Amino acid sequence: MFAKSATLFIRVSRKWSIPVGELIASTSASVAAQFPSKFLTKAALIAAFVYSGASVADSCPPPQTLSPPLKLQRVIDGDTVKLSDGSSVRLTGFNSFELKDSGWKRQYARKARSRAQDVLSETIFITPWPASTDRYGRLLGNLWMGESYLGEVLVAEGLALTVSIPPENRLVACLLDLEWQARDAKRGVWALGHLPESAEALNRGGFQHRVGDITQILDAKTLVLSDRLRVMLPKADSSMRLGMRLEVRGWVSRSPASVRGQFPWTLTLKDLTNRTRVF
Repeated sequence: MFAKSATLFIRVSRKWSIPVGELIASTSASVAAQFPSKFLTKAALIAAFVYSGASVADSCPPPQTLSPPLKLQRVIDGDTVKLSDGSSVRLTGFNSFELKDSGWKRQYARKARSRAQDVLSETIFITPWPASTDRYGRLLGNLWMGESYLGEVLVAEGLALTVSIPPENRLVACLLDLEWQARDAKRGVWALGHLPESAEALNRGGFQHRVGDITQILDAKTLVLSDRLRVMLPKADSSMRLGMRLEVRGWVSRSPASVRGQFPWTLTLKDLTNRTRVF
């Protein structure tokens, strides 16, 4: 049913790889902003390789646009803050654990919030600016702290996970690099050995980082992991094969009633960089 794959996967360790095209596509705006057009192809390939843990750049690209100085009222959690004018900011490019979680997830939700409180000053800057909003009316963007982003700190210390939600995904390449280094060094949550969790054991919705084998391919954009998690891709991908092992991350919800008996949970991927092949 599917043509032979022409997808090039870059092996990022003995166990993981990520398709070249996925990271290039998701970071094209970032790459274009940093390199002259005649170097774009080479720069994009370098960007695709950052997940190997080889340090291509020491830090994420500086902001292109910044808000005026804004007053921070409080840190709600590792990825959400409230401003003095009453508005909330949902930080993009990464996700921290929820304070309502239990066990080790709650522990690391508290660690992320505490670290954010430590490093953020009373005056903060949002990028990009003007900021877009989500369906809850929250501003979307990153917090710039003069020399780095809050997301850099939390991801590098293993207190948050990278996740790409276009179009606010300019920092994905560098955050993936930082995450891989934290994972390799077993910093923060990576020291526990709990992530990724098994797709077979999935029994709740919300943000998930899961791993499983492809047990069904429903069509060019839909596959099933471990006969339990239906994964809907943002575009067709003929490289997927039965038995291939994948890590996926994003927000999981209950499947529609019509298919819930076959696979109870569904993850709609917003970007293919939220999927990694495991060898």
